[in-house]
Amino acid sequence: MDLNRWPHLELLLETARRLPSLQVWLFGSAARSKTPADLDILLVYEDRSSVVALRAMQPWEDFCPPCHLIAMTPLEVAEYDFIVTTEATRLL
Repeated sequence: MDLNRWPHLELLLETARRLPSLQVWLFGSAARSKTPADLDILLVYEDRSSVVALRAMQPWEDFCPPCHLIAMTPLEVAEYDFIVTTEATRLL
């Protein structure tokens, strides 16, 4: 997967690296298509403040294609079997 196509995704990953205990996963059309309508991003967090901080740092939904951020705890991810069901790819 060539993430260089979306510089704002690289910016999101750089930002997320500075936040504690945050995993970043890509799923949806961006994982399957070279021209996705959006970038579906799963944030798996232990500390909700990391998600709040990441969302506040940039208007992620205003980029092209927009980043749609979904946040879940590890327990929620397991309960919904989200990563397996969506065939998500871990980016961070």
